[in-house]
Amino acid sequence: MIVDHAPVLSYGKELFQHRGCVGCHRFQNYNPEPEELVSAEQQVLQLEARRHDAQRDIQQSIQMGDQAPDNETARKYYIQADMLRVSISDTDGRIEQLNRRSKDLLRDIKKVGPDLKEVRAKIRPDWIPVWVSNPHAWRPSTRMPRFRLNDGEVRAISAFIWQSGIDSTLPHQPPGDPVRGKEGFETRGCLGCHSLSDSDPGFAANLARVGEKDNYDYLVRWVRNPRERTHPYCPYEKRDLTEDDYTRHGVPFVFDLDHSKCPNDGHELEVEQMTIMPNLRLTIEEARDIASYLVTLKEKDPASYARADYLNDPKLKASGRALAQRYGCAGCHEITGMEDEGRIGTELTKEGSKPLEQIDFALLTAKARKDDWYSHKGFFEHKLAKPEVYDIGRDWSDRDPNERLRMPDFDMKPEEIIALTTFLMGAVESQYPPRYWDAPEDQRRDAQEGWWIVKKYNCMGCHQFMVGQTSRLMSLPRYQTAEWKDQLPPKLMGEGARANPDWMLKFLANPALDSKQTDRNGVRPYLKVRMPTFYFSPLEVRKLVRFFQALSSQPLPYIAPQVEPLTEQEIAMARALFTSKAAPCLKCHATGDPAHDRFATAPNFLLARDRLKPGWARRWMLDPAMISPGTAMPSGLFKPLGDHYVFAGPTPDIFKG
Repeated sequence: MIVDHAPVLSYGKELFQHRGCVGCHRFQNYNPEPEELVSAEQQVLQLEARRHDAQRDIQQSIQMGDQAPDNETARKYYIQADMLRVSISDTDGRIEQLNRRSKDLLRDIKKVGPDLKEVRAKIRPDWIPVWVSNPHAWRPSTRMPRFRLNDGEVRAISAFIWQSGIDSTLPHQPPGDPVRGKEGFETRGCLGCHSLSDSDPGFAANLARVGEKDNYDYLVRWVRNPRERTHPYCPYEKRDLTEDDYTRHGVPFVFDLDHSKCPNDGHELEVEQMTIMPNLRLTIEEARDIASYLVTLKEKDPASYARADYLNDPKLKASGRALAQRYGCAGCHEITGMEDEGRIGTELTKEGSKPLEQIDFALLTAKARKDDWYSHKGFFEHKLAKPEVYDIGRDWSDRDPNERLRMPDFDMKPEEIIALTTFLMGAVESQYPPRYWDAPEDQRRDAQEGWWIVKKYNCMGCHQFMVGQTSRLMSLPRYQTAEWKDQLPPKLMGEGARANPDWMLKFLANPALDSKQTDRNGVRPYLKVRMPTFYFSPLEVRKLVRFFQALSSQPLPYIAPQVEPLTEQEIAMARALFTSKAAPCLKCHATGDPAHDRFATAPNFLLARDRLKPGWARRWMLDPAMISPGTAMPSGLFKPLGDHYVFAGPTPDIFKG
């Protein structure tokens, strides 16, 4: 995702993901999870069939052995039955691994756009056709493109979306405090991804007018836990399960990451929303407050939208579904009955190598030659600027309207067109042997795989990974004062050298570092911004840990060095220095004492032993600014004396003599 010394190409690679091109177009290494999930599910079905056949053959072998004319023949049949039993055990092991991989893949698959299965619970119906008609007119900074639909198509697609939504009744929520909600929205970390202005588009949706379209009860649930869904989806049965499916088997209607098996057939379920938005672990009161603030964000009264009673017209559903299939809506959205729809666009992995004569300039071929843009570059630039450009001049009087180009308008900026064109022109089939390809198997691969996840979840919205990189939070007006700069999330430069990877595994899985008290930051409880729970799959967690170790050139597995234990006298001296007024340790760091920690501005010391690597801790105490320029941790606390360092300030009486 990040290419050293190639910022335009790196931007193009990022745009291909962020703009949603992956919803329609396959490109090597981009969103491979859907195809990998299908492959895993097919392998499971094949292995289950093989297992069934083996069980049948076991019975036949035993029966043949029982009827054999002599002991030697019988023994051969019984050995054959035993071999089949062993093969079933091997098959069960492979099925177990594939099911585990399916579970991870189901967690890793994310949709570019929101779930449309729950549209009836989430959206005000009259808003839907306004959005479908022209998303850019309603929200100029949206990633959703414009599809050049006529009024009839808008009505049909809107009706299909509405009628395909599942029926659900969410708990009625009492109102919260929008003033507290505004403060929570601005300080908990929401602005690391979201914006409230089209002039400053964020990584996620601009929420400036969310009060015109979303229902309050749904917003409360979404803010509290964006991954919660009303019904689990069974990829094996190709349908959303209901409470009746669980009742028939006498099990409670509970589905989450710990209860992800289908009650009907034991296959893995989709139990989460396919969104990258994480869980901030808010209390229900905080969720109500923030939702109450969000519903105030509107430019017009929702009641002023034109009535769309035709959304319930059953005659429109079939034509709307056909249009949704034609335009590939399920590539970006989860839609009932369209879960298995594939990508509708051309694979672009080697698009830059396609012979020019195979690229359809249509009736603009002569113009392209004349104006000197008859090239891959010219084709890509014109296509991205105006996707319907190659329909210009065609006579549609006797043509099937479905032959019109389907790619929608993204209204891209010139710099975005340049970046994506650069990316596509580099998508070529290599003329060199594989040994010359940039396909490292060492820590460079760990770094590459980790960047995919960092970009996927917008970790750079809150954190610094490189010197000179500015996180989104750092640029906000609130964080320009000295007081609020102390409230910024930690810099992650050199994180692999700092943190024990075993500890990091636990932290990424549970940032609260507590299975019961989750309404907190596990390492820096003083921060108002919350390190959220991303529900990373085990595969993603491993990749992130390896990523941080690779960026810091740290070996894996990590073997903690043996640290020489302190004597009783040394412990007493260290404690005296640590708690002395000359040492600033307790002025900033948390210690686990609630009264003291109310004023803390630095990490909890109680975690240091498990969290930090000893070598890094020593380097940090000697010169923290060398590791993290701009840190509030003071340098010069220790000075060299011979072959060791001593405290640079006055020492307690215990040090005398």
